[in-house]
Amino acid sequence: MEVKNVSFSYNQKEDQLKSINLAVEPGKITTIIGPNGCGKSTLLEVMSSHNAPQKGQIILDGKLIQQYKSKELAKKLSVVHQKNEIPFDINVENLVSYGRMPYKRFFHHHNSEEDEEVIDWALSITNLQSKRKEKVEQLSGGERQRVWIAMALAQKTPILFLDEPTTYLDVYYQFEILELIKKLNREYNITIVMVLHDMNQAIRYSDWIIVMKNGEIVTEGSPKEVITEGMIESIYGVRAIVNHNDQSGFYVVPMGVARRNDNAT
Repeated sequence: MEVKNVSFSYNQKEDQLKSINLAVEPGKITTIIGPNGCGKSTLLEVMSSHNAPQKGQIILDGKLIQQYKSKELAKKLSVVHQKNEIPFDINVENLVSYGRMPYKRFFHHHNSEEDEEVIDWALSITNLQSKRKEKVEQLSGGERQRVWIAMALAQKTPILFLDEPTTYLDVYYQFEILELIKKLNREYNITIVMVLHDMNQAIRYSDWIIVMKNGEIVTEGSPKEVITEGMIESIYGVRAIVNHNDQSGFYVVPMGVARRNDNAT
């Protein structure tokens, strides 16, 4: 996927995205970070064709994204949104089966043998086999997030977008979800693009990091290239120590507010 000179605005008065250029490398985990309100989720929405850019182009496999029919695009790209509404009284297996809709003909809603195999695979890879008949609304937050990921996996797409997949989860479930995402990438070669807030999680689980501020991409590169003390102070207004010790690892320790950051909310 390529994003070329893309600008987008909700109200046509102020651009939420300003001349965005980026390329998503196949088979890698790309993470978008930046202060609240900088355009991270908006960029993901535009890249997934949820919103159309006012300017620029988004190209997927050599074709403009708006030229894809909805079912055709849903076979190439799946999305796990930050907030999801659970259909009333639905169980895990039935919700995951919604991911097979792009492969069904109109008025044919029963699952084929292939559909059932894919649903079983999605439940297995997300460790939900024992929960398949349980109501989604009765699950824990981490289990619910795995259900939404399983539904996206049932689409069998080579690209998966995740908008803040660890939001509202405690630390245990955050790492459970991130380890699952890493497994999907490493073992199944699914290209991942996700939005994260936690810089140390971005360091640990990303091949490539894109840093945004005020609707623009400020810098991008490998975690070691991008995550620097100067970047953190410039983008977030926070003093931090970036540790590169071979024994203790690569991580960020926030030390305090350096100055007011008017772009964070």
